[in-house]
Amino acid sequence: MKKNKHSLLVISVLVCVCLIVYVFFPKPACSLSSFDKRAIWFSYSDLAKFSYDSQKAFTKDFQTAINRVEKYKINTVIVQVRPFSDALYQSKLFPISQVICQKTSLSFDPLKEMTKIAHQKGLMIEAWVNPYRISLNQTTYQQFMSQSPKSAWLKDTKLTIGYEPFKYILNPASQEVRDYIVAGVKEIVENYAIDGIHFDDYFYIEGTHGKTTKNQRLDNVNTLISDVYQCIKAINKDVTFGISPQGNYENCINEGADVDTWLKEEGYVDYVMPQIYWSDQYGESQTKMFSQRAKQFAGLKRCQDVALYAGLALYRAGDEYDVDQGWKLADDNISQQVQILSLNGYKGFGLFNYSSLSKKAAIKEMDELLRVHPYNS
Repeated sequence: MKKNKHSLLVISVLVCVCLIVYVFFPKPACSLSSFDKRAIWFSYSDLAKFSYDSQKAFTKDFQTAINRVEKYKINTVIVQVRPFSDALYQSKLFPISQVICQKTSLSFDPLKEMTKIAHQKGLMIEAWVNPYRISLNQTTYQQFMSQSPKSAWLKDTKLTIGYEPFKYILNPASQEVRDYIVAGVKEIVENYAIDGIHFDDYFYIEGTHGKTTKNQRLDNVNTLISDVYQCIKAINKDVTFGISPQGNYENCINEGADVDTWLKEEGYVDYVMPQIYWSDQYGESQTKMFSQRAKQFAGLKRCQDVALYAGLALYRAGDEYDVDQGWKLADDNISQQVQILSLNGYKGFGLFNYSSLSKKAAIKEMDELLRVHPYNS
């Protein structure tokens, strides 16, 4: 009996010690190699800095960019090839993106070249499409009016919605609109050796809700997402489909981004990558905003076949925000956030955006990421 009591005491002490160590001592840093996806976004403003005078000039610029991101163990590039109902590829459905290349025609195909270069370097490449957005200003509005085969749609509120001067989206409630977007995705998947289709965080936008209810907005967007998924998989099951919604869950639901359904049900997406663009020193009370939002999305019910990644705000490194001082006060935000993602079961992350790598503060963040979380090949 005494021996049993002694054994129980020893076990109890050991359990208490283990709990103390787990709670109060830092966890070992995860390795970058533990993440399936280590991505970086090339936004349309990033791509606009490349030369489109010739195939040779463009290839040189994109190769330089790929060499730069390789240093940080990036394995996926997400290139924005359709930001404003336009195209950075040879399309029969959308005009060439003058916003990116300042041209109405090209002698080569940028997406074809980017895909070839990425694959030669052993990287995955995803074509980033903004499904609904038409324009954000007078320049993008004029591009649609003068170049798009669907310019007449701006006169029909069943097909497009205007919410501020020169700002329009395609109407998510329209089946004709959905068919057009799906056809655009089909064109890319059938003609390019891309590894994925990627949608960003623009669905319904404040000012475009009109007379719709929240459930109607969710249903309208979900119909498109399901159609896009089925279209992709019918062509090539290996091409992934992912969405990067806002990092604010409540805003997602209000604007038609049904992250609950996408995560827990089959037939919508292969991954969700919420843009958790805060630090853990947010506001006057220094709220751990990043940690809270990361845990919130990780806590949503999720189908086994749907991966959860997170978008990280590399572009904010070193900047002073009145409500989010963490980006100015520390240079290891990204490193800390990657550790938090690992502890919460995330399988990857994306960095916004490529141009940030020219900022000293962002380079410090990335160097710290590599130092703390070395890549184990």
